[in-house]
Amino acid sequence: MATFVSHKKHKLLLGAIMVLLLLHGSTLAALADGMIIPFPAELGYVDVEYHRVTVEINDGYARTRVEQRFYNPYPVEVSGRYVFPIPEAAAISDFRIKLDGRPQAVATMSQNETNLYLQQAIKDHQDPTLLAYIDGETYSLEITLPPYSAREMILEYEEVLTPRSGLYRYLYVLSTERYSASNLQEVSVTVDLHSSKGLASVYSPSHAVTVERVSPNRVRATYTDQDVTPTEDFELYYATPGQEFGAGLLNYEKDGQGYFLFLFSPSSTAAATDSIPKDIVFVIDRSGSMSGEKMEQAKEALQFILRQLGEKDRFSIVDFDDVVDGLASNLLLVSGRSIQDASRYVEQLYARGNTDIERALTTGLEVLAESEEREAAKVVVFLTDGLPTAGVTDEGLIAQSVRRANDGVGASIHVFGVGYDVNTHLLDRLAAENHGVVVYVEPGQSLERALTEFYSQIAHPLLTGVEVAFEGMEVSEVYPQQVPDLFVGSSLVLTGKYRPSSRSVTVRIAGQTAGGKREYASSFVLEADSDRAFIPRLWATRRVGQLLDRVRVEGESEALVAEIKALGLEYGIVTPYTTMLIRGRESGAASAANMSLYRQDLDGDGQWDYNSVSGGATVKARLQNQAYQSAQQANLAQGANVANYGAKNLIQVGQYAVDLELLGGQEMVDLTHQSADEWVAANLKADRVVEFGSSEYFALAEDKELQQVLQAGPNMVFHYQGQVIAVRNDAPETQTKAPVQQRGLGSRVLAGIWQVLFR
Repeated sequence: MATFVSHKKHKLLLGAIMVLLLLHGSTLAALADGMIIPFPAELGYVDVEYHRVTVEINDGYARTRVEQRFYNPYPVEVSGRYVFPIPEAAAISDFRIKLDGRPQAVATMSQNETNLYLQQAIKDHQDPTLLAYIDGETYSLEITLPPYSAREMILEYEEVLTPRSGLYRYLYVLSTERYSASNLQEVSVTVDLHSSKGLASVYSPSHAVTVERVSPNRVRATYTDQDVTPTEDFELYYATPGQEFGAGLLNYEKDGQGYFLFLFSPSSTAAATDSIPKDIVFVIDRSGSMSGEKMEQAKEALQFILRQLGEKDRFSIVDFDDVVDGLASNLLLVSGRSIQDASRYVEQLYARGNTDIERALTTGLEVLAESEEREAAKVVVFLTDGLPTAGVTDEGLIAQSVRRANDGVGASIHVFGVGYDVNTHLLDRLAAENHGVVVYVEPGQSLERALTEFYSQIAHPLLTGVEVAFEGMEVSEVYPQQVPDLFVGSSLVLTGKYRPSSRSVTVRIAGQTAGGKREYASSFVLEADSDRAFIPRLWATRRVGQLLDRVRVEGESEALVAEIKALGLEYGIVTPYTTMLIRGRESGAASAANMSLYRQDLDGDGQWDYNSVSGGATVKARLQNQAYQSAQQANLAQGANVANYGAKNLIQVGQYAVDLELLGGQEMVDLTHQSADEWVAANLKADRVVEFGSSEYFALAEDKELQQVLQAGPNMVFHYQGQVIAVRNDAPETQTKAPVQQRGLGSRVLAGIWQVLFR
């Protein structure tokens, strides 16, 4: 433990780098900027209490404002330097900093000065994550924090963004906040986008953002979190279409295989008045099991939706138990009178009887079929909380009957399964075979909220019956497999594999609009870009989700399990078959609890519970693989002990960061009778050994691809260009607290083990 003496002053590298450098002995190092920085470091990072980013982007001109609060948790005054990395290739201008409300003089460090400064910090703190900011210029500022005190900083800068592949890309180096002694109490990024041409395809591969249409030419994307240590930079893509829809195409090649991400969405200028009229039928289960809160919430949601219907829409209601009733045998035009009548009809609904799903759905489709034909989006919203117990009860026969009834209608059937007593196999099939989606509402969740939120997403259809064709590239294993309709505020995110036949690619999207059948074509040039390594991980996550759903319905087969294992081990994805190596997370779709569902047999019948058509295990498993299938961020399914650096996926084995590629498909690391050091020594043989922080180490880091990989830790083993390369750190362990995700990777390796491993 460090001993503090009040009269000593300590030097600190703060902020975007936040490295604490303390006076120790008489050894001093003078760097190129003339500042004397004492070494080695003795303490950890100071606290960053909050980090708020506000961005305004007007026609490609971005203005960023950052508000941060730094807290010195030590009983001594800390003096140091705030260093801000300038994003690569960014045309930065008008950079300003205020400290406690007062403007500050800011210095610029050249690339060479920055490298010298950071290389010394990397060695002294045994912190390779600082390699992320090598080879760039930085802004710097001297700063002092009194003991146990905080200072607020505001910085602003401007930059010009240029489009590539049909998309603008905004990057904010948020990952610097991992250099905080503890989690941030609050972090937020708010991006206000404005374009005179409209906006489309607003998408973040790094963070789950909320996208809000503020006005026809303005969109707001927001990310917020609390009690968190950010470890990824914030990345946002968007298009400025200048027409009804906007598109963008990103591609990446891995081991000779191409992967793509295609974005397509309506322009922000699209309004409800541009939408296709809807012919919609609500088919509502009123069987006995719906009694109580479920029935009341369903009625409240239906009342809300009725009030939201457009003046050009037509509608009807079918309610059922073992008897099927309805508001009207034909669709009703929206009017004050028809909505009032429908509201009274909904109010008198009550739960009773059994469940005749087949007759209810075919009746709803008959209402659509027997109404006057017109150009409209035909929709059935079907809600049930139970199994078919009346009429036709065989799930295969029900699905066939509904499919036949819908053949001449062409309606999208969207399904809501409420509770755990629903036949998931049947509900999934009804949605999949009728161009719909299925939503499961678990006990304790608000059915009213689920229904109203879903309706708000489909309220204004703009392009239906969507078909996508690629010219110049042969695509395969594309997800989602069923291309959804597009609505005001929605977006299509397609990912898949490709084989190019040309560098120039044209993507054609056809569908029905309010003005009739339309086709939209967008042309792109395939580009190699190392910043797009997230694309194959995103594809693999969706692929695993689809395979897990097949396992749930069909049962395990050797081929299915083998492919799931292979993808999990290659990309560090949490799956039920790789948990001995890839650890599940504490919460979310990739949680350890979700993975345990696939090995649960509570009734002891010898069948895994998730293979049943109904029950808590199968509904939860379905929700889990739905999340994988619809993943927007590439790290959604990443293992708790896995980190992605560029194209590499590395797993933590004791104090080692180990390239998953070197494990050769191993499904576990058995440390029962051996330490992590012994396991690494016995299983991994290095062709080349590099000392952490040496000139050879920094020479390796000059390779941009390796610069990302080397950030995994001061002790690591990885494969690169036919060689197994080991980086080892023989320096005494520093007391500097490493970033959260690096803790454990930076421990000193026992010298004897390293000699065995690398002799």
